[in-house]
Amino acid sequence: MSPRSKKERRVAELSATLPILRPADEEWINQEFKRMGNSGLGYYVIMERCKEFQVIRYYFKSRVRLFEIMQIWLNETEEHVISQPRFMRVDGWTEKGMSFRHIHKYAVYSYLGDMRHLPYSGVKIRSLLPKLHRAGLRTSLHGLHPYHLCKALLKSNRIETLFKLRQYVVVFEFYSRFSRHELNETMWQAIRIALRHGYRWDNPQEISDWCDMLRDLEYLGLDTHNPHYICPAFLADAHQHWTERRHRMEEAKRLEEERAEVLAYEPIFRENREQFFGMVFRDKKIEIAIIPTAMAIKEEGIAMHHCVGGYYNRPNSLILSAKINGKRIETIEVDLTSYELVQSRGLQNKATRYHNRIVKLVNDNMQEIIRRNIKKAV
Repeated sequence: MSPRSKKERRVAELSATLPILRPADEEWINQEFKRMGNSGLGYYVIMERCKEFQVIRYYFKSRVRLFEIMQIWLNETEEHVISQPRFMRVDGWTEKGMSFRHIHKYAVYSYLGDMRHLPYSGVKIRSLLPKLHRAGLRTSLHGLHPYHLCKALLKSNRIETLFKLRQYVVVFEFYSRFSRHELNETMWQAIRIALRHGYRWDNPQEISDWCDMLRDLEYLGLDTHNPHYICPAFLADAHQHWTERRHRMEEAKRLEEERAEVLAYEPIFRENREQFFGMVFRDKKIEIAIIPTAMAIKEEGIAMHHCVGGYYNRPNSLILSAKINGKRIETIEVDLTSYELVQSRGLQNKATRYHNRIVKLVNDNMQEIIRRNIKKAV
């Protein structure tokens, strides 16, 4: 793709002025490749400033080839990519000539994904934009990805502050738009308070768990500015504690919402099922009767640990409960269209030793179900 705008033409002109790979840099790449065992392939990055841009140059190295495959041009307002074409496979680079590409257009350029995820085996920082230098970037990326780090430092004052404070683990958690967590105002203020109290995160898992914990605290309505909550001595235990509390609250809210929904349906349920009220089938031991309310069906599902609790609003399902001495044994569903016993299940959807007896008792009385339903319809 040729340059199509004034900005792209400017980048193309500047790209033509970039030096070719210097002998010292080629030697560095070869040495790094040897150190990795001369096996497979590698990506090597050289970062240098060109006028108003920070240029991230990728070089592809295999046993027999070494050539430049990509240039990413960044500043505070612009982002351009020039790269070599590629075979239709991962890491299948050619040397047919560089052209402009769309960095955000999905394509699998490496085993990590698109251009924004290209890995690197080594990086050399030759020169930097003043803003990147002021942010504390020198000769090491501290394990961070060159594209994501430079872009974040150029655009985010918060990332710049964290990088200056050498909080590289925290930067890693937030520096990419693919990160799990967002560095919003709540998160930012909590991090500042934690750092002022000497709190530190030793690895990516710790900062990720801490961010999860902070979201739990916010959900629970607790003070995310209070060091008592955000600076736990044992992060793993605190993370588990607040996660469990949040889950309990979410479950309580869910049950309350379901309860309100079921109660709102009660008048409809009563109107649709009143013809079966008082209907009881018995043998010498088992008693089968309709579950008389929508809420009772919900409670039946909870007590028996099966899904019948969600059947209260099924217009063609008659839900019965089989009991012995008042104890639930199995829950029965009868289809009021075909008048067939659809299922009869005990605790955790298992059949009981009374299953065949229950099925026979329902089928022997199916005519009573039909009679009552037809009478209601008439």
